[in-house]
Parts: sequence; C-alpha cells; structure tokens
Amino acid sequence: MNARPSRLLLASVGVASALLDLATKAWAFEAIPEKTSHEVIGDFLVFQTHWNPHGPWSWGHGWGWLRWALPIISLVAVFVIGKLWLESDPADRVKGLGLVLILGGALGNLHDRVRTFLAPETYRGVRDFILFPNIVFGDPFPTFNLADAWITIGVVLVAWTILFEKKPLEEAPMPGTAQAPPADRVSA
Repeated sequence: MNARPSRLLLASVGVASALLDLATKAWAFEAIPEKTSHEVIGDFLVFQTHWNPHGPWSWGHGWGWLRWALPIISLVAVFVIGKLWLESDPADRVKGLGLVLILGGALGNLHDRVRTFLAPETYRGVRDFILFPNIVFGDPFPTFNLADAWITIGVVLVAWTILFEKKPLEEAPMPGTAQAPPADRVSA
C-alpha cells in the first residue's frame, strides 16, 4: 500500500487546522469587541476576546522575558513535532492525526507569538476567545482558541497510541526449532 495519500491527507488536516484557527481568531477579534461576551450556548459557552501575552493557560504571568522566549520555544516545538510526524509510521493514522493536530495548533499560536514579537503595538499576545465560564478548577477555566483545542486533542491521541495500542511482537522461533526463511527469500 502506498503511504503517500495517507501522509498527504494528514498534512492537509494539519494545514486546515492551522488555517481554521487563524480564521476563527481573526473573525472573533473583528466581530466581538474587547471586554464583551457573546453567549453561544447560554452561559455555558461564551465567546470573549482576550489577549494572552503569557504561556499556555496563562502561566508565566509577569515574566517579561516570555515575549522573547515563547516564539523560539514555539518554533522549536514546530520543528520537533514535524520531525516526529515525518519519522512516524504512516500506517499509524491515529498517532499521525494527533501529531498533525499538535503541529497545526502550534503553527496557529506561533503566528500570534511572532506577530507579538515583531509588532507588540498591534498584537498583544496569542488571541484567545473561547470561554467556559462555569467550568471551575479552582479558578475559572482559561480562555483558549482552536489551536489550544487542536493541541490538546492531538496530545490525547498520541498518548492513547503510546499507552494503549498494542505493538505486534516479532515472531521468534521456538527454542530448538528451525525457522523457515521469509517467503521473499525462498528460491525456486
């Protein structure tokens, strides 16, 4: 079976996830004025624009050096995840899907981080807009974007394949028995 269509399809999913993230962020920041909320599903799901100049889930609050470090960290992450995907088994579609979702999300947020680094007067961080205000884990659940969702789903898929998918064991000959040569090495 040719692995190219599978890789091409997965690459398309990764590109589409990055583009969808960027498009929804652009839409949200154009359509929803800052500091206002737009109820999508009552008060369960709300769209509210928020600039996140910090790390994921707003960690690193007050660390000014993150403005310089996060674009570099994000770029390294894109290369590492891309390399992992290229080296992964094309037949492992669940892991491949997870990796391209992580990659698409990382690219979407990398765009915002680079723009923040290059033009801090117009970009003030990663653009977040999805909010579940009534889901509380000590504090209200942080505002996020589709890139964050893609990364989270991707990590779950990759973790699933690592933890739960069984890898076939190589067939070893039983002690004291001879093993026949592989079919492609049998001469006529």
